[in-house]
Amino acid sequence: MRRSAITKWLALFVLQGLLLCIVMLFPHQARELEAALEDRRIQLLQPASLPTDPRIALIDIDDSTLEQEGRWPWSRDRIAVLIERILDQQPALVGIDILFPDHSSSSENLATVLNDHRITTSLVWAPSSVPPRGRLPHQVTCTQGCGALPRIGSWINNFSSLEGLEQAHITPITDPDGKVRRLFPLVCHSDVCIEALALSLMRQLMGSPPEYRLSKSGKLISSDNVIQIPLETDASARIPWYSSSGAVPWISAKAVLNDTVPEGFLQGRVLILGSSAVGLHDRISTPVAADFPAMEAHALLLQGMLDQQVWITAKASWPISALAALLAAILTTGLLLRQQPLLATLFACAVNTLWFGFALWQQQQGLFWPLLPMLAASLSTLALLIPWTALDALHARDILQHQFSHYVAPQVMARIQRQPNQIIGAEPERRLMTVMFADLRNFSAYAANIEPEALAEILQVIMDRLTRTIHQHGGTVDKYIGDAVMAFWGAPLADADHARHAIMAGQALCREMNDISQEYGLPLELSVGINSGEVVVGELGSTHRRSYTLIGAPVNLAAHLEAATRQTPTPILIGEGTQALLPTAHWPQALQLSLSSHSAPVRAWGISPEAQVLT
Repeated sequence: MRRSAITKWLALFVLQGLLLCIVMLFPHQARELEAALEDRRIQLLQPASLPTDPRIALIDIDDSTLEQEGRWPWSRDRIAVLIERILDQQPALVGIDILFPDHSSSSENLATVLNDHRITTSLVWAPSSVPPRGRLPHQVTCTQGCGALPRIGSWINNFSSLEGLEQAHITPITDPDGKVRRLFPLVCHSDVCIEALALSLMRQLMGSPPEYRLSKSGKLISSDNVIQIPLETDASARIPWYSSSGAVPWISAKAVLNDTVPEGFLQGRVLILGSSAVGLHDRISTPVAADFPAMEAHALLLQGMLDQQVWITAKASWPISALAALLAAILTTGLLLRQQPLLATLFACAVNTLWFGFALWQQQQGLFWPLLPMLAASLSTLALLIPWTALDALHARDILQHQFSHYVAPQVMARIQRQPNQIIGAEPERRLMTVMFADLRNFSAYAANIEPEALAEILQVIMDRLTRTIHQHGGTVDKYIGDAVMAFWGAPLADADHARHAIMAGQALCREMNDISQEYGLPLELSVGINSGEVVVGELGSTHRRSYTLIGAPVNLAAHLEAATRQTPTPILIGEGTQALLPTAHWPQALQLSLSSHSAPVRAWGISPEAQVLT
């Protein structure tokens, strides 16, 4: 048993080591699994409805706008008209989350509008193999920790020659599963840094200088310390997919062009111009929706920055999660080794539920804790050890069946199989018990006058019926010794009234033997010796052969009492150990017996099969 437990503990640590190796060998797959679990948390915490955020709004070139104004691409003059109409709403700032594909028409009107009103235009990254289009903004710098910022190879913007425009990048980070969860607030090319659209709008709104530093704690901080954005280890920022500040309102560009926007609704807001139209292909897959307008992601990041609620992975969360998972796996294994698979499963479910609840609570504080280590450790431990434990249980059941089925009654055997931990003597132990020896009188003389085959047949009939009687009174048959049988009470299952049950069985055995003799015309009677005391019970014997039995002075005395019944008028002798356990019984006068095993006389009580000794 101990070897099996050690093997399972070793298997547990090997399993956890394998899990660690798998994570190290397949980090992308592990991150994808963790990302899927994070998505589920985000979906669970996403509120059903929110009030409208008064600070931000989206101007949407939607399908209804395209139906009215004509299909995309529009001329830049038409875009200039739209922006002028937007400016008529007196917004605080305007950012553009869209590239203008039309290069043939004049950009003069649009350039004038953009320059006069400091509107933030957009650019996207491109591979190094693509020639850059347009000029980069030169006003944004990074003074500290800039080496950790991501670098871009090339870019494409809306203007090839204009200088002095506010520009910001709108390129999100697409994870291997195709979903957008993060965005780089600041990227660099050589010594030039480019803000994300959300960061640029926030800086302008706060009036902060275009100068940043990356602190040792992993925060992107403006030089005046007004802007402080926590970043992931790769300098990305998580997009908060919901906010307690409320939902970002949408206004169709059609309403702006038709001047049907409620008066004052857009005044003082930060506006982001983009498109949700299917034909413009500016939609992304996110944790909250498979088809999500990209411009809303920029609005949500801006909202999180303004609220100082940008989500981030908690520091040291992975090693702490791994240690917690290992501890949970150890405790789960401990329960499984105690043959408690249901309790172990419930414990694993409870631990994962608590960890999930903790992660949800931390997420509401803006901190992400990984779920994968705890979930993987629990599931793998259960998947490995529950079948293993079940096989061990079946093996142990077979051992119990083989060990006890010949000794005890079927109903006792069923109890043993249901409660194997209740077995007395699984390892040899000292126990107060009652033992009985029962022997056939006149058997030697009878055997001398009968054929061996007939003798064996009648002996089997006798022992079958005597064994059944012993079982009916809760006894365990230890062994058959020729024409004698040894039985005991108090093991393998506890029996607080073992002395009483043994006496009742002894009287019943004598009556049963009398009935057998009458049925078969046999000259046989039964003599019984019963005694109680402390014995050692368990599997005893040699390394070659062992049996479930008991040894001790009370056993020897019971055997001698059975032999001494030839000297007394009663077929049953009760030893002093048994009599002491039943002081209120109606005992006859004690006998003083001289036994070869004892130097002094031994007290015993002789009773008949019909005697009403027990109350």
